[in-house]
Amino acid sequence: MPPIIALLFSIFTGFVASGCSDKENSNHSLSLNPISHVEKKAGLEISGLVKSKRHGDVYWAINDSGNPPAIVPINTKGKVVSVSGQSISIPGVQNKDWEALAIDHSGNLYICDVGNNYSRRKELQIYTIPEPHLNGDVSEKADLIRIRYPDQELVSPDRLIYDCEAAFIFKKKLYLLTKRLFDASTTLYRLDRKEKNTVNNLTRVTSFPIEGYVTAADISDDEQILVVLTYKSLWIFYDFPGDDFFSGRKMKVGLKGAGQIESVVFTDNNKLLLVNETKNELFTITLNIQ
Repeated sequence: MPPIIALLFSIFTGFVASGCSDKENSNHSLSLNPISHVEKKAGLEISGLVKSKRHGDVYWAINDSGNPPAIVPINTKGKVVSVSGQSISIPGVQNKDWEALAIDHSGNLYICDVGNNYSRRKELQIYTIPEPHLNGDVSEKADLIRIRYPDQELVSPDRLIYDCEAAFIFKKKLYLLTKRLFDASTTLYRLDRKEKNTVNNLTRVTSFPIEGYVTAADISDDEQILVVLTYKSLWIFYDFPGDDFFSGRKMKVGLKGAGQIESVVFTDNNKLLLVNETKNELFTITLNIQ
């Protein structure tokens, strides 16, 4: 008999809980209540969030297209915590469509300019910078990694499958999860090369029928749990071999009352912080997997 997998969700305000059995892929739902709001000066289109490796209770946020090329440090109460009280500009870059943010264990930020709603962009950009100090207004100059999907030229342009809003670091490599408007599944790509002065082909890893449009992802600091957000659901993947995340154990949980959540980050190996777009509401979820 397989071990019983217990998954408990607890919301820190209003305490809403849902117990789940050991059956994989079961549909469960969770009602969310906001614990706080992100300050408006952080931006109203937060599209990516990561936990700082340098500063305690600091989370770096980015805003998507139409916003300045900047990152914003906030805490779990939604307060902007830079010394100036403002965002930190990144010199020499553009925000065409910043949709995802990742961070490695050394504290290097990966700002992913990978939004591609109509799959028309054939070349995308990743900007990398060390985490800034909180007492500055401008970050170090960013390194540019130019990327492309190796299979994009082989697919009809009518298939809207090359948008992306989710990224994370696993085993020191950047992974991207696409938001496939054509069929509501997702394809996982890995960045294996970071050569300058050329366009680096991503490596296609696998696809998964995620039943929605992917808006964010993060992996726990111990790299044991991957969470993936869609407009209406949270997927949890665990007990996976290597980077074959979708072949391990998995669970889908419907999210209610939270609006369009576009960011998720682990605050520790069992807790999540989420932010919805436009309303800037913050939510927390605790995962207890036994």
